[in-house]
Amino acid sequence: MARISPSLEDYLEAIYRVIDEDGARTTDIATHLGVSKASVNQAVGLLAERGLISQERYGPIYLTTSGEDKAQAIYRRHQIIKEFLIAILGVDGDTAEQDACNIEHVISKKTMNRLVEFMEKEMK
Repeated sequence: MARISPSLEDYLEAIYRVIDEDGARTTDIATHLGVSKASVNQAVGLLAERGLISQERYGPIYLTTSGEDKAQAIYRRHQIIKEFLIAILGVDGDTAEQDACNIEHVISKKTMNRLVEFMEKEMK
């Protein structure tokens, strides 16, 4: 699957975090990210074009299978990085959350794999 921009990754992760059995609402995504509903609508259109989400006009937003897979991977990266920053480096939770959000977009796959291996050993 082609890479998407860090901004679209944030939107996809936000959808993953706020979605329930009735889908995700634009308002909930906007609130979660602290952005306007217009920004969410623009991102939703781009994610739909890439086949990562589906939405009937003005209806709830659902992740496609590939969208859910990608969102889970983004969320997992975020959580592992945040956990490393807090548990290993002693960074406070708010700073770790913000830094994880930034790092998750630029970390290489190789480094991320090593970080996962390290965290799995450390957290046993």
